[in-house]
Amino acid sequence: MNAGPQSRRGRAGMPVAVIGGGWAGCAAAWALSSRGIPVVLHEAAGVLGGRARRVERAGLPIDNGQHLLVGAYEATRTLLRTVHGGRVDPGLDRQRLEVVPFARDAAAVRLRTLHLPPPWNIAAGLALAKGLGLGERVAALRWLKALRESEYERPGAESVDAMLASLPSRVARGVFEPLALAALNTPTDRASAQVFAHLLGRIAHGPGAADFLLPVFDLSELLPEPAARRVEARGGEIRLRSAAVVASASDQGVDIHAGGGTWRAAAAIVAVGPHQLAHVFAPGVAAQPDVADAIEATAAMRYESAATVYLGLRERVRLPSRIARLDDAPGQWIFDRHDALERAPDAAAARALRGLVAVVISAAGAHDDLDAKALSGRVQAQLKRLKPAFPVAVWSQVIVERRATFACEPGLRRPRTSAIGPRLRLAGDYLDPNLPATIEAAVASGEAAGRAVAHSLAG
Repeated sequence: MNAGPQSRRGRAGMPVAVIGGGWAGCAAAWALSSRGIPVVLHEAAGVLGGRARRVERAGLPIDNGQHLLVGAYEATRTLLRTVHGGRVDPGLDRQRLEVVPFARDAAAVRLRTLHLPPPWNIAAGLALAKGLGLGERVAALRWLKALRESEYERPGAESVDAMLASLPSRVARGVFEPLALAALNTPTDRASAQVFAHLLGRIAHGPGAADFLLPVFDLSELLPEPAARRVEARGGEIRLRSAAVVASASDQGVDIHAGGGTWRAAAAIVAVGPHQLAHVFAPGVAAQPDVADAIEATAAMRYESAATVYLGLRERVRLPSRIARLDDAPGQWIFDRHDALERAPDAAAARALRGLVAVVISAAGAHDDLDAKALSGRVQAQLKRLKPAFPVAVWSQVIVERRATFACEPGLRRPRTSAIGPRLRLAGDYLDPNLPATIEAAVASGEAAGRAVAHSLAG
């Protein structure tokens, strides 16, 4: 391992281990390295980023999924400002929250929030939404007011469908159901109303909190790669294709087994996905009460897939917005991803591509039974049906994450604590009971774990 600073190496000069190189692990590594604490980051895959990373296909730097941030995600926004030199929302394109139909349809709901202080921005957007009658708008405003007066609390066992049942059908199906599905990546008939209500409360909290933030860097360059550079610059090490196991943990340190050997860390942050958690601990560690509770909680979780269909076009297309609403048959949203072509002009020119879109399908469904060719064909037929003039794709790439997120269901049990043992902490998007599996949840937990470990070592 590289030599590094001596001032805060922890006990006897030992670095801190971070196991898992997704966004939670990268945020934890950044937090530690920025405090002068060397990190050894173990990632079982050959690249950092987990479920939010760049993949290269035909020379094009595309993402393994579309991740939509909102202005309320302060932990992510703050970290990215630090990582990229203090610029406001670096690598992100800000636009108002909107539900804009991909195709012209007089019956479709069209909503755009206004530049007003919250909650009036959302209320005004509903009041002026196209495709709704006066009675539907009044009912929507009354529902939103009641939700605000309840301080965005819903019964723990309630589903999103039940939460929306009192709304007019066109308001529920045209506005809130698609937003809930996109945010929770769980079908609304079994998605948590409480978590969705908390998200609505967040976006109604401050100026710009409801805005969409769309990445214009690839996801790896937003955080994982800068985090790796920071770790190495501060005397740490990135170990890819390195599956690590916590062999023991005590007040004297944590033993990490990886690559056929064992090394002693001052502390460890376990930032793997919840479905991987049980494999990270040796039996003796797994039997410790808080570790056992975390393993039990995550073992009961179910998972949802997410599919992204990239379509390369001979001509540049102009969508009504960078993100537009489809009709769920099967695609749900379409994104303009021309930015990927701009980052790889030679690869784009080699295939004569001038346009690139990404169609997203959240959560599990009948589309999971289709192979890549069939799913791409189904999506292209959908776009032609909705807009006959839409060009035929000349290149396509389908990326399916089978365990994209945990199913954000009512009453989902999370681990009771992230401090699971002596000098041992968890980080991950599954820990905060008020958030679904999002980049924000991952970043916030990773930074919190990094700060806690740094504080313990300083003592």
